This record gives sequence, structure tokens and C-alpha cells, in this order.
Amino acid sequence: MKEGFAYLKQQPLVLALGITHAIMMAGVVQRKRRSRCAGKRHSSGGAAGLGFLEAGWATGAIVGGLIASQLPQALRMPLYVCSVCRTRGGAHGDSVRRVSCCAVMMQILFGFCRALGGVVAQSSLMTIVPRHFMGRTQSAMAILTTVVQLFMSFALGWVAQGAGPDRGVCAAGRVYTGATVSAIRARQLLR
Repeated sequence: MKEGFAYLKQQPLVLALGITHAIMMAGVVQRKRRSRCAGKRHSSGGAAGLGFLEAGWATGAIVGGLIASQLPQALRMPLYVCSVCRTRGGAHGDSVRRVSCCAVMMQILFGFCRALGGVVAQSSLMTIVPRHFMGRTQSAMAILTTVVQLFMSFALGWVAQGAGPDRGVCAAGRVYTGATVSAIRARQLLR
């Protein structure tokens, strides 16, 4: 574990990709919680409406993953930064009060960007990190992801409790700002 964290300190590109990936993974866990809260507010759609929202996210994720796997190297990092930035805006899709085509389209976009960002981050890490450090690096990132998930759980719960669920969703979008900054840093370091 110590070697994994030491490697991350020595490799700012790997650390930047790792921070972005940790925030994105923590955001996926939080999205499920936000979706359940949003589902309670989608009285116009009921269970079927929540199903359409979830199907939209899954469809976007599948398409995003397939496209990301076929991207030429020159487009990977620019689209990575763009998708992470767009994910920040997609976090607000859960605050839509009614199930509609617009809400489903926002979920498709959110899933697409999340998958594209995840595939590019993981494949970039696989090409950068030496094979003998991969397990150590992944363990260090797993701990980082868990810490970010705990932070997001407490922080967003605190905001939602005090200011309301819509403010909690907006706070989740702000957490993605950190992922965007980290993705921009990774792109600069890769150049």
C-alpha cells in the first residue's frame, strides 16, 4: 500500500487521472441514492418513470463505453475533459421534477459522459502505469475512491438535510468540478 501511494506522489499524471476517476466512481454511487430521492418526486411517472430514467442512464453508458473504446488517441483526452465537465452538468438531471423526454435525455447524456470518462481514464492508466505497479496503484486508488465516497455521503447528506434535496443535487454537481479540474490537469501533463 505504501508503495502504491509513493508511486502516486511521484507520478502527477497518474494522480490526476486517479483523482478524477475516484470522484467519478464516488459520483456513480451517489447517483443511485439521488435517483431514489428523485424517483419519489417523479409523481407523474411513478415506477415506470424511474425505470425510464435508469434505462436512459444505462443506454448512455453502453453507447459511451463502446464509442470510447474506438476513439483515436488524439481525441481521447480532449473528449475525456469534455465528458468529465459535462458530467458536472448532468448531475443536475436528477433534480428535474417530472419524468419527461428532457429528463431521460439528460440521463442518457450523463451516462454517456460517465462511461466515456471512465473508459478513457482506465485505459490511460493501463498504458502509463508499469505492470508491476498496477495492483499497488489500483489499491491506492480504491482507498482514495472510498474516502471520496464517504466524504460525498456525509457532505451531500448534510446539505440535503439542511437545505433540501435539490441543494444536495447541486452540491453533487459542484463535487464534479474537482473532477473537471483534475481532468484538465491530466490533459496538460499528458501533453
